[in-house]
Amino acid sequence: MVVDSAEVSGAKQIVQRCLGLTKGQNLLIFADKTTCDVASIIADAAEQLSVPATIIFVPVFQQRRIPDEMELSLLAQGAAKEAWAILNCVNSSAECTPFRKFILETQWSARTKVGHMPGANLKVLQLASADFNKLISDCHSVEIALARGRTLEFISRAADGTLHCLTTDIGGWERLPVASDGIISNGVWGNVPSGETYIAPIEGRAEGSIVINGSIPGLLIKQKEEIIIQFHKGRVISISPEDNHTALFLKKEQIDRALEAGDENWRNLAEIGIGLNPSVDRLTGNMLFDEKKAGTAHIALGLNTFMGGLVNSKIHCDMVVRAPTIIVDGKTIVKKGRLHFVDAEWRESYRDVSLQVSPLWTASEVSRSGTEASINNHHLARILRPEPGRVSTCPVGDDETARLAQRLYIMLPRDSNWLEIQSLLTESDSDPDAVRRVLHLIWEYGLINYR
Repeated sequence: MVVDSAEVSGAKQIVQRCLGLTKGQNLLIFADKTTCDVASIIADAAEQLSVPATIIFVPVFQQRRIPDEMELSLLAQGAAKEAWAILNCVNSSAECTPFRKFILETQWSARTKVGHMPGANLKVLQLASADFNKLISDCHSVEIALARGRTLEFISRAADGTLHCLTTDIGGWERLPVASDGIISNGVWGNVPSGETYIAPIEGRAEGSIVINGSIPGLLIKQKEEIIIQFHKGRVISISPEDNHTALFLKKEQIDRALEAGDENWRNLAEIGIGLNPSVDRLTGNMLFDEKKAGTAHIALGLNTFMGGLVNSKIHCDMVVRAPTIIVDGKTIVKKGRLHFVDAEWRESYRDVSLQVSPLWTASEVSRSGTEASINNHHLARILRPEPGRVSTCPVGDDETARLAQRLYIMLPRDSNWLEIQSLLTESDSDPDAVRRVLHLIWEYGLINYR
């Protein structure tokens, strides 16, 4: 097998950057016949980096039987226990999903990192050679907007020029997004390749219509084969036209499978995601790549419990839209497919807070809310835990504001007892209005209460 330089570079990035492995730290790769080439290249790259790598071959027929009919072998369990990182590099078929979920749920420790690569092929390695610094920045920019925002508008354009708008409630801290940037920390799992940020909208709130003109699982949508999906109260009420190739393929491959199991929850708007990886150069019908393509966004139907939602279903069907516009709380974050994030709109300065409309203007006491916060490099941030094994942070405002917020936050009692704001003013020796402005933003991030 001839391996090109981009594949080698991508494999090394997976080992070094995504999994953060260093010399002597063991890597375990689960593979099957569909992923042998990819697994071998990654293992070879690991060895070049002095990272010991082991590949355990789990045939597809065995994956189907784990965990309901058989256990993972003692050899595999022992290797997983010793591994610093596990790479789930196996096929993407739905019938093998329980195996992949089993690895995520059981072969894990506070130290272990788990990378998830269902359906991996050599293209994965090329995608992993992307500019990670920019990818990380873009993923977390969108994360801030989706975490803080309440109303999301998803605007798509039909072939005849007609605009369609799908509006939904994304929670405003009630639901937390996942920034899938590909960097996997200790005790955390993530997808490889990376390059999307997504969220499970609040159930029952979506209204309007959307044009699906990119791809659906297993199918690249051709020109004039787009479909329009209408939602009411968060559920699909119509798909049109009913008789074109895309609609018929979707019905056969996804909807009928749900209906045969008596599952009407396939209608649920399960996810909204934004693709941010510029290394995905085209859509193919493989959602491992398509949903991460820069210039696209996607929705999913059905299951969303694994991303913080409340709906179970037999399907989780991602569907990609080309060149969308995404507006959150009236602020455009994607414009015709291009990231349009305006930093100052989401990472505010305390100087711009209007105290006249702030409840902190007249408040006399504050306390910690109990929401998790982190202090890193003298900056205050809210900790986000959108899924088991997923953790991120959202800094409180711009750099200056986050530094001032940290100084005030550490003065508050750890037991959530109340502290007089006057005491903060005295201890901080800062301008009283500035203190109240910073407190306002800390409150907006859910980290304090007031009275």
